[in-house]
Amino acid sequence: MSILAVLDQVSCANTAWATRTPRHAHHAMQVHLDCTVGECPAKTHAWRMLVRLGHIRPDSGRPRS
Repeated sequence: MSILAVLDQVSCANTAWATRTPRHAHHAMQVHLDCTVGECPAKTHAWRMLVRLGHIRPDSGRPRS
């Protein structure tokens, strides 16, 4: 796989990769560490998936998208 293919796969716009499996979602959260939920589509989709699966418990004091 070329470097461009890898970069495209983990880009903020690639929500399909970020939600393919729970493992991908966890990886997306790590890759997009500097991104913000609600602004980065990949991290937002991954975060929502992990919340839905019970892998993340949202902080009740913080509003999230």
